Amino acid sequence: MQTELNYDIVFDAQEHFRLLLDSMSRPGKINTFPPVDILPPEGLSHAAALTGFALLNPDATYFIAGENQDAIWEYLLINTASQRAEIAVADYVFIPEAYFGDDLYEARTGTPTYPEDSATFIIDSELISDQPHGQSLKITLRGPGVNGEAEVFISGLSADLLEFVKEQNVEYPLGLDLIITDRYNNVMGIPRSNKFSFSQPEHINL
Repeated sequence: MQTELNYDIVFDAQEHFRLLLDSMSRPGKINTFPPVDILPPEGLSHAAALTGFALLNPDATYFIAGENQDAIWEYLLINTASQRAEIAVADYVFIPEAYFGDDLYEARTGTPTYPEDSATFIIDSELISDQPHGQSLKITLRGPGVNGEAEVFISGLSADLLEFVKEQNVEYPLGLDLIITDRYNNVMGIPRSNKFSFSQPEHINL
């Protein structure tokens, strides 16, 4: 596994960091990473990899949930010099498409004295859209950065994961921040300050 030579660690990282800041400050807005010719390992989308490149550094730690952990760990280590850690102390948690597991219960949610000492979930999904599609979940966002309400539709995202995050964010400013990516280089943010709700797709009886 080699360093991504087509990724500019200055120009690309700055551009992508600004895009992520915009996503977190405007929950529900769907941004798209410009194309970059990279080859992340299986289980890590281009958008999730680019998110990691923009956020990770030698002082940051991360945890990889799900399968193919070693390949993703090595890829992020080579390209960011950041270090893998247990989820209980990790700054960032990379979560594969449609995943929810008991390991996520150990993620940091901050303390009353240091609420910012919490984890950010970087979650892969199938598709983020402003229109319903397939078995997508409808997420309604309310709070800072949202003019009234915003709605997005996401497929390949675990409803159990969203319910878990809602529970963790009840005692704001404690909680978890979310960055959701998809297979098409799209990204959106849900900060812990957002009072989002979601509904599962209706099943049609044939």
